[in-house]
Amino acid sequence: MSDELGISIMMGKDDSVPNSPQFPSDILAVRADKKGPKTVAILLMVGAVLIAFQAYGDWQFNSAQDLNDSYVEDTLVTLNSQGGEQLSVEDYQNFHDSARDSGGYLWRAIGLGVGALLLFIGSPLLFKLNPLGAKLSIAGAIIGFIGGVVGSYQLNQAAIETLHGPMSMTYEIMMYLCGVCMAVCIALAVMPLFNVAARMALYGEDKVVIVLEEE
Repeated sequence: MSDELGISIMMGKDDSVPNSPQFPSDILAVRADKKGPKTVAILLMVGAVLIAFQAYGDWQFNSAQDLNDSYVEDTLVTLNSQGGEQLSVEDYQNFHDSARDSGGYLWRAIGLGVGALLLFIGSPLLFKLNPLGAKLSIAGAIIGFIGGVVGSYQLNQAAIETLHGPMSMTYEIMMYLCGVCMAVCIALAVMPLFNVAARMALYGEDKVVIVLEEE
């Protein structure tokens, strides 16, 4: 019947229907992401400024033999207005002496200061897509994390020994808050080295093509 209609069907080994759809290679290409590392660099620079202010404040506290009475009174007005056992200027001065002796201020000042310095150097390099900037930023964030957490722990211990009520709780919250903030800085600094597209931007590769092997 097929011969009469002039139709012939030829089946051969080379004529086969593909089992899976074929995609252009450009669709599967991973391209370099230059915006991501630059955005991270800007965020790290902002974090470095905040860390530097905190380090400077801790250095001033560590250098002061006694706190200004007016400063202490202004601080205690808000705390004592919350009720509970009242804190005196002498109580806060005792805390300050204990905090200085424990090295809490000094730990935070040095750790956060060195961390901020490395971030100030690393973030502009990262913005210029230099991989050294990411490594310096990671180092700065880790040093800041260690110094900040250790210093905050020492301050919290001094607060437990000399203070009571809301003020003691404040320094405990500050210890956890410092750790969380520095951990976020570490995560941001590490991100460009672990993200494939960001790594290609840092190391000068244009794109990576994913090759699918046929079974």
